[in-house]
Amino acid sequence: MKILGHAYIATRAVEGDNQLLIVGALLPEMLPYVPNDVFEYKELHEGGKKLLDYLNKNYPEKRDLALGLLSHGVEFGADKFSEELEQLVGKKRDQLIKDITQANSVTLEIAKGRLHNYVGLGIDWLLVQNEPELVKEVQKTLREIDVEEVSHLLAEGFGKDETRVKSMIETLFRGIYRPEDLTSIKGLVRIWARQASGLPEKDRVDIRKATELIRDCSDLLVGDWRSCLESTRIGVKENLQPFVIKEKK
Repeated sequence: MKILGHAYIATRAVEGDNQLLIVGALLPEMLPYVPNDVFEYKELHEGGKKLLDYLNKNYPEKRDLALGLLSHGVEFGADKFSEELEQLVGKKRDQLIKDITQANSVTLEIAKGRLHNYVGLGIDWLLVQNEPELVKEVQKTLREIDVEEVSHLLAEGFGKDETRVKSMIETLFRGIYRPEDLTSIKGLVRIWARQASGLPEKDRVDIRKATELIRDCSDLLVGDWRSCLESTRIGVKENLQPFVIKEKK
């Protein structure tokens, strides 16, 4: 999933502070798209439990930030179900991968690893068209994020240098993600182009070809995307239930 898909799952699987949930759900996107000498990939991407323990002890009112982080990952979150989304493109998979080599200027082998991004972008385009309130909520979150606070919580929670963490968060939330890009398919492609340029392979995204690819993916998903999102939401909600329930004193 991409920005809107992860925001959708976080805010539908957990009842809480939607802005904190959205920010938490998007933090793993710093890896691998933001230059990084701070976090190991798994440390942040799958680090929701560590952050939750820290916030429960020190800033319990901010615990939804960690629940958002948990809603993203492979162990408990939406990424656990990413293969199910890829399967929705069916027999078109091989052709889509070939098209990705052209859209991203990458080899066939690398393009295979980019397919889930295009499927996620297809879902985001469907969300833009069908969930305007979600789009507005994510835009509001991007405009209002307290970078200083989030940097402090993340740096303390993981024992990292706050200045370097802040630089990464600013790159993601002020550079890569821009509210005005969340209302059109070309805007989604611009976000993806900025993300992909930060990958180790330094993908060069062709805006026109990538736009066509996202349209193709959304067309392939149009009959099943709602049910697939719902099954993902239910799965994530169940996985996070032990963390959502607070101990009664």
